[in-house]
Amino acid sequence: MPRLMSSTNLRVFLAALCLASGSFLLISTWTRQRTLALYYRKLHDEHASFLHKSAARKMTFTAPETKEELDKPHMNNESRKSFLLDTPYCNIPDIDPFDPAVIGKLKRRGELLCTGNKLSVTFSEGSKLRLNWEKIKEDLDGDFKYCQYQAIRRGNRNSDFSFELGDLSESFDHDITIPPQDEFLRVHCYSQSEGKVTTDFHATVSPKQDVERRSLHRFERHKENPSLRETYNVHMIGVDSVSRLNFIRHMRQTREFLHKDLGAFEMSGYNKVADNTFVNIVPMTMGKFVNEIGWNENMNNVPFDKYPFLWKNFSQAGYRTLYAEDAPKIAIFVYAKEGFHEPPADYYNRPLAVALEKQRSVWSSHHHCVADRLETTMVLDYVTDFSRVFRDKPHFGFTFITRLTHDKVDLVEAADYAYVNFLRRFRDEGHFKNTVLIFYSDHGYRFGEMRDSYVGKVEERLPFFYLVFPPSFREKYPAIVRNLQINSKRLTTPFDVYETVKDILYFDGVAKKGDIRNRGISMLREIPAERTCEHAQILPHWCLCLEQKTLKPKGKLANKIGQAVVRHMNNVLLPVSHMCANLTLLNISHIVRMASNERVLRFADVFHDVLNQTIVYGRKTDAPVVYQITMTTAPGFALFEATVTFDPVSRSFKMGGDISRINAYKDQSFCVDNFILKKFCYCLNKKNEK
Repeated sequence: MPRLMSSTNLRVFLAALCLASGSFLLISTWTRQRTLALYYRKLHDEHASFLHKSAARKMTFTAPETKEELDKPHMNNESRKSFLLDTPYCNIPDIDPFDPAVIGKLKRRGELLCTGNKLSVTFSEGSKLRLNWEKIKEDLDGDFKYCQYQAIRRGNRNSDFSFELGDLSESFDHDITIPPQDEFLRVHCYSQSEGKVTTDFHATVSPKQDVERRSLHRFERHKENPSLRETYNVHMIGVDSVSRLNFIRHMRQTREFLHKDLGAFEMSGYNKVADNTFVNIVPMTMGKFVNEIGWNENMNNVPFDKYPFLWKNFSQAGYRTLYAEDAPKIAIFVYAKEGFHEPPADYYNRPLAVALEKQRSVWSSHHHCVADRLETTMVLDYVTDFSRVFRDKPHFGFTFITRLTHDKVDLVEAADYAYVNFLRRFRDEGHFKNTVLIFYSDHGYRFGEMRDSYVGKVEERLPFFYLVFPPSFREKYPAIVRNLQINSKRLTTPFDVYETVKDILYFDGVAKKGDIRNRGISMLREIPAERTCEHAQILPHWCLCLEQKTLKPKGKLANKIGQAVVRHMNNVLLPVSHMCANLTLLNISHIVRMASNERVLRFADVFHDVLNQTIVYGRKTDAPVVYQITMTTAPGFALFEATVTFDPVSRSFKMGGDISRINAYKDQSFCVDNFILKKFCYCLNKKNEK
């Protein structure tokens, strides 16, 4: 067999080949791919370190190196836990976010900088419109003259699709207070020499007399509820099309801030219940499937005003309400639908979003920046202003941000900077002291090459989901905190979010058990471990719980897996083989096969949300199969329980998590001190022969 080139010689050879052909494409592509691979390897290592610190576990993996190894099933020592969820009737596989099968399909973008556009020389804070003198000096070099604004209002009162502009205001060259009726603004600023030089858009927030009068009366009545213990503000902030795994890969700063700074509860088993945004948001905000609310595609000219959204409950309880979205053409209740004839909330940014979309001159070429601000940041600033203005008054916000993450999976990393900055500012201004944040996505990425893989199917069904409570919550309500910790590893759905938000509105501080008979169970209540997709009404083609089948313990496959586990244990014992006996397989008492259901693996697409809904199935995707085995080894009659995953692509077995010793080893392993070795070691010393 010819000797392989060293990596250095290979690079020299490739460079020479490129020069000879007059093209640098090959070497640059190779270098770029290698750089990207190294970057994701670094992320993999950081993620492994994060898991090790938070859960006292370590992640390593190896890959077969030759075709012979690929063709021959072998054991791959991977001490990662096998299951994200491990309950009696729902095991969801714990996929490595940096799985080699995925890395080659990933791209990274980094921070999206809004440069090259005109600077925003004005900014809003609550009801104030302020001049940014630093930017004025930088961009206009002392040539500033004045600014004027026009109010942006809802156009046809019964339409979500139009807006109208008010008259130009008086000119101003200083900070001004905006009247409550002029919520949204288009601002023109002028220089002495060039005339109009900047156009910008702003949302302002100030108390509205009618809303304040109504809210005060309703909130006093709400507080009369004798079981009411706390009145928390609630913000629901959704990010379109970000899976839990992609959140780990690309929103690293946001994730770290949630875990380390905010003590957030991550619902790892949050499983979507339908295909797209609309059909997952309806269960979250109304507690029903779309077909149960009496809506279908033939009603695309019927507004959504009459439907029982969650924010109406908060309004009735005396909370000020906010509804905010970006990307108005594809908004949740507008895309191929009628939208709302009346504003659904007290503060509704749609007139601004529609006007902004029409003003092409202010957008960057990629349509993510408005002047020198990210559109996502503009929406989040509106949320922050709302919380700041009503800091001491009850309020509820529903925000859903789409454009940045909807079409390109690599732009999720650009979103990371916007969201971590928002969360940091929200924390620093003290808003979390009395606010519950629900931070989530509707589903994972639903298009592209990755979706056809098994990892892609898992990602699509498991969006990220977090709950953040005030810092004092853990101390005041430890029993409910315990429920949240338990539920972080239970099967959850958008129906549970609906029940959770209702529980927060009527918060009584009492820890309860959830009723498994209910489709939706509040996450503040302990969700039963026995819950299945059937209980939660997750249809089979969306359900990620693995199907279980008991195998014959005396079969060839069982023996092959048992022998592989024994080989792994003997490899672990190699450093102390002079003290510990070589183990052999004595007996297999139980083995269970767990695999994704056929409908998940063959699912291709779904057409229509309600009428004539058609599920399309295609070629079955290769997927890992998990085996749980209970076995006895000799000498010593040690009883072990192990989880082994078979990868059909690499044809390799991988250890899933720690091997459990389920009978006492007493003094059999007295000769070693390491707790891992003690599980496996049968000391050769005669003390064990007594």
